[in-house]
Amino acid sequence: MRDYAIDLSIQLKKFGGRFVLGRRRYIPHISLYHIPVRAENFESFSHQVENITRAFSGGELNLRAIELPLLMTDKPEWLQKLHLDVVKKTSKYFDWDYGAEDSWSTDRLPANLRVRAKGYLEKYGSPLIGAAFRPHITLTSFDDKSVVDEIPPLPFRPMSFHVDTIHICELGSSHSCQQIVTKFNASVDRGSF
Repeated sequence: MRDYAIDLSIQLKKFGGRFVLGRRRYIPHISLYHIPVRAENFESFSHQVENITRAFSGGELNLRAIELPLLMTDKPEWLQKLHLDVVKKTSKYFDWDYGAEDSWSTDRLPANLRVRAKGYLEKYGSPLIGAAFRPHITLTSFDDKSVVDEIPPLPFRPMSFHVDTIHICELGSSHSCQQIVTKFNASVDRGSF
């Protein structure tokens, strides 16, 4: 799945994509919550994410569609619960002085979610919360957003993959993951033998 996302990102470069996904920078990922955290709060924040991960047993995700420049996944109940758990337990660490909330636009969200998303942006610093949480992998971003209408359809490959880790990443431009700072493995119930 990672290699497929990177390949799609490479194809978008010739249309003006601002970055190409890779294994070391601009790492393909699905964001649960975009949250800048002050250095002095990072340890507490990290412990909170670790505790959330310990209560998480993993799950299957399916690629659903390409909605340029996004590779969309489904949104199963376990992922919605995990997302809301992360937001509820870590939003207190959001660094409002960082200005991350200014980097968002709700224009590309479905019209029926825009008002709600603006409220989430004001409350949580991100519009992609709750009902507006749209799990995806960002393939690239474009300076000229209208270019997506001119790009021929990319080859969509239905895939499923198992999610069993949560990473804390260094936030980069276009809400990208520049590097993995910390990795936590899910508590996988293997049953009794």
